[in-house]
Amino acid sequence: MLEVGSKMPAFTMRDPQREEVTNESFAGSIAVLAFYPMAFTGG
Repeated sequence: MLEVGSKMPAFTMRDPQREEVTNESFAGSIAVLAFYPMAFTGG
């Protein structure tokens, strides 16, 4: 688990327009990255 104030880990994903987004896309910005691992699943 990350601590408050930790640097964002490296990642690559696609946005709703299918454009690639990386952690570098947020350089110099404040960002909140949230995951919902069981969203839209039967779990």
